[in-house]
Amino acid sequence: MKKAYPTKESRPDYICIDKACKVLKHMAAQGHWDEWSETTRLIVDTFHYEKHWKEDILCRTWCNPAPTDGSAPNLVIKAIASDGSTYDK
Repeated sequence: MKKAYPTKESRPDYICIDKACKVLKHMAAQGHWDEWSETTRLIVDTFHYEKHWKEDILCRTWCNPAPTDGSAPNLVIKAIASDGSTYDK
């Protein structure tokens, strides 16, 4: 990833890849995550997340594609259903 994004300024806010949780584990083991966590969030696609979020705490906590804690407000928005109720979209 350092070749693709050589400077902090060139890094995207989000990188969505199927096995982002494995990439995150590898980056942490190599001592690179602290630097990357300042600029970029790794997220998995919804299919990956739904397959194993219950047993993988790291994936559930750090790679959730739709966090509801406000940490990714431009990825999760409140929508209004036809009955007037709100839901996360």
